Amino acid sequence: MEILRRVAAALVLLSVGNACMEGRDRDTEFVKAVLELAGCTDVEEVGEEEMERYADLFSSPLRINYASRSRLMESGLFSAYQVAVLLDYRGLSGDVLSLEELSSLDGFGHDFVSALDCFISLDSNAAPGQSSLSSGIMENRLTVKSGIRNTVDSIAPQGTYSMKYRLTAGESFEAGVSLRSSYQEPHLPPGKLSFFVAYYGRKYPGKIVAGDYTLRFGQGLALWPGFSMNGLSSPDSFSRRPSGISPYNSYSGEGSFRGVAADFGKRRFNVSTFVSGLGLREMMEGGTDFSRDILYGANIGWYGLFGQVSVTGYAVSGLSKGIRKDFPAAVCSADAAFSLRGTDVFSEAAFDFIGRGIAALAGFRTALSDGLQLAAMTRYYPASYSSEYSGAASGGSGCSNEYGASLALSHSDGKWMDIAGKTGFGSSEKRFRGTFSADAVFSPEPRYGVDTSSVQVKLLMVENIRISPAFAMTFRVSERYRTYGRPFRTDVRLDLKASFAVWSCNLRVNVLHCESVSFLSYLEGGYRNDRLSLWFRTGFFRVDNWNDRIYAYERDAPGNFNSPAYYGRGYWLALTSGTRLARGIRLYFRGLFQDYPWLRPAEKHRKPPKVEMKLQLSVDLDFFLGKKNRH
Repeated sequence: MEILRRVAAALVLLSVGNACMEGRDRDTEFVKAVLELAGCTDVEEVGEEEMERYADLFSSPLRINYASRSRLMESGLFSAYQVAVLLDYRGLSGDVLSLEELSSLDGFGHDFVSALDCFISLDSNAAPGQSSLSSGIMENRLTVKSGIRNTVDSIAPQGTYSMKYRLTAGESFEAGVSLRSSYQEPHLPPGKLSFFVAYYGRKYPGKIVAGDYTLRFGQGLALWPGFSMNGLSSPDSFSRRPSGISPYNSYSGEGSFRGVAADFGKRRFNVSTFVSGLGLREMMEGGTDFSRDILYGANIGWYGLFGQVSVTGYAVSGLSKGIRKDFPAAVCSADAAFSLRGTDVFSEAAFDFIGRGIAALAGFRTALSDGLQLAAMTRYYPASYSSEYSGAASGGSGCSNEYGASLALSHSDGKWMDIAGKTGFGSSEKRFRGTFSADAVFSPEPRYGVDTSSVQVKLLMVENIRISPAFAMTFRVSERYRTYGRPFRTDVRLDLKASFAVWSCNLRVNVLHCESVSFLSYLEGGYRNDRLSLWFRTGFFRVDNWNDRIYAYERDAPGNFNSPAYYGRGYWLALTSGTRLARGIRLYFRGLFQDYPWLRPAEKHRKPPKVEMKLQLSVDLDFFLGKKNRH
């Protein structure tokens, strides 16, 4: 299940670029921006719901000159310290009118703002030196998608559809609904449904949300449900950006609660409260076996200019007929994060009243010099601690049965290089950029079928080289050692990328060794202008054991998640295209042929070839309602 969630995450990220970006190939730029903000080095480290949230922000950028503290925090783009700095600057100096101005604020910087540019708007209706007031602009956004596919092993074509609607009335009201029916699911009722209504107060920077919402406090030890990164690959991945209570409008339904939540603030204090029926989603979607438990709790926080401190507590009432082992649950945590002279310090400790376990983490991130950043973290997650709703940084087993320590170092040096096809702020980058990370985990209790305690060590090095404005290279090597199963797993990958105006090309070579040596390579070329995108990929693979499988992320139509695990000996051809038929209407096509002409050792019969075709029509009615997408 974890692998499927990673697969979905990767293709959400890749596919939304097709829908949101026109002109040159900006898919890679979107990926780069998300990875920079998420603190990851690869798409497999990011969750599906997170990618969908970034896609929504790309479609409707956050207007940072109008947004309240509550809106800024719930976006998940900023840390509490960055929000405090931005609000203080707006109060003293007025609206932020350029990316250069934003990058000069303490805690922001050039690289962060370059990535942030995809997801924010600097709209302003104030004179220089003054702050904007809420304009009361109403926005309606409706996106309808449908698709069909057919494979050689399916009896009839399979269909899918999805819809998302969002209404925003200035800075005071917001509502949204999304639904999706996936392949192999009945069309009615839809397999996934989420909705919310949110009111934002004017006198105090708070809100009330009814429907679906997410809860993300502190560093994630108490409440941070949903997918969490299973890896500590860069300094920015060590600490969290808590968003508190956030309205939820995702197709996936993962990691959200359904009920009522509110937060109210005065000056630098904020109180959040929430109550959720844990089985409401299953009950409303027609399920017969659903939980009758209720989750409720609160968070109280102080947010200063240089940091924040908060306390989070939640409990689950045991109303189900058959109470599970971890129900009822009760957890309380205290967290703190401060930024002092360029050094970020963060920590959290939590107590599980039912399991009587104490979990804790602490770490720091600092700039050793211009372009050199160091981060370190330690964590203590005993097996007695319930991690049902937690999502703190971890090395692989979640927030339970894990004692770990991590270290990461990132650098950017060399002369500044222009990037072909880009102008303005963020159109250049340092020639050399990379990261090195090491993570060690000790699990005192058995896990993964092992009868004794276990140890795991992961090493990762990623180096990005900007050879010229049009050419770039990425070299990635990772090593994993375990005291159980196959002890060593070595993964080496090389990507060569070229971009010339509307043309681009990518060559990948991937070698992996765990049980035996596996190999995968592909060449992808593409063309894109304002009306048409056309991508062709061809590759071959040699993977004799399942433990040596290699994942290669494929382009697809928006909303289709496609990151196959290559296993066997074969090759594949894939064609993906997108055409803008009219303003707000796009047609997507994907065709795939995959064959296994060579037998693996001890394999007596060839696997049948795979043929797949997908057709999808995407309609964005925001254009017809008179609202233009910024991008």
